[in-house]
Amino acid sequence: MKGLFWEVRGLANAPSRLALKRLYNPDICLTAEPWMNFYSFPRNWLSRIAFKLFALNKRENLLPNLWRLCANDINPSIVAIEDQFVYFTIAENGKTFGIIVVYASTYYLRRRQLWNKLDSLQNRHSLMFLL
Repeated sequence: MKGLFWEVRGLANAPSRLALKRLYNPDICLTAEPWMNFYSFPRNWLSRIAFKLFALNKRENLLPNLWRLCANDINPSIVAIEDQFVYFTIAENGKTFGIIVVYASTYYLRRRQLWNKLDSLQNRHSLMFLL
C-alpha cells in the first residue's frame, strides 16, 4: 500500500490534481491545507482516479484542513476525528494499522490539548507513535 501526506495548498488547481494523478498514484492520500470547501471540489475528478473521501476534520466555523482520500477498494475505519487530527485504521494482509494524521495549531495551548488527546488515545489503544 502506498500512502502520501501532502500539504497541497490549493488542491483545486489543475497542476496539483495532475501531480496527484500522474506522479504519485497512491492508495491513500492525506492532504493538509487544501484551501477550499470539499463540497465545491469536482467529484467527477475523484471518480476518474478511483478515489473517495473517507474523512474530514472538524474545525467549528472554519473549513476542514485535513482531507483523507483513498482508493475506492480501501475501507478505512474512523476511530477519532478532532480539529487537529484524524485517527483511522486500515486492514492490509491480515494486519490492522492505526494512522493518526496531525495538523497542529500554532497556538501553544491548543497544541497542549492535542498532546493530551494523543496521550489518551495512546493509552486507550496501546499505540506506538513513530516520530
